[in-house]
Amino acid sequence: MSPNDPTPQIAEGEAKLADGDLSGAIDAFQRAVEAVPSSAVAHSKLGICFVHAHRLDEAASEFSRAIQLDPTYAPAYSNLGNVCRERGQLEQAVTHYQKAISMDPDYWIAHQNLGIVYKQQGRVGEAVREFKIATRLSLRSPASGGGSPRAGAGRRMGCLGTGSTVLLLWIILAARRW
Repeated sequence: MSPNDPTPQIAEGEAKLADGDLSGAIDAFQRAVEAVPSSAVAHSKLGICFVHAHRLDEAASEFSRAIQLDPTYAPAYSNLGNVCRERGQLEQAVTHYQKAISMDPDYWIAHQNLGIVYKQQGRVGEAVREFKIATRLSLRSPASGGGSPRAGAGRRMGCLGTGSTVLLLWIILAARRW
């Protein structure tokens, strides 16, 4: 393995994040960024940690840097949309989610996130459409145990999202309130 390969640090950061060790995960992802400053994935993973730490300015900076490094990297757009949503900047969030979808139309997490914002905006029909798309795509996603790997699936490392089971439950509960 090359000294300029962030994979070990990324794997370490993911393990620490899964174990609830946020500061350890931040440290690992910062080392990944130092090892390969041009890694959009490493910047996006570090941004995710900053979101968890409620450091939204730093998160936005990392997601923006990931986009600058790889303008086709859909998870960075979706993650930046999440930061905008957290800040109440819903129109900007919509723009980022739509950009993520334009980069990877099968990226179900971006469809889910877009549906959430549409629901917040009272755009019920558009929200339902996005939730249906997200559900269909998530059930085909290798990460959810369904379907076979698709071309863009490997490029989705470094994204914030929830599992398809949670998505289905959320849609059902949300539909009852409409």
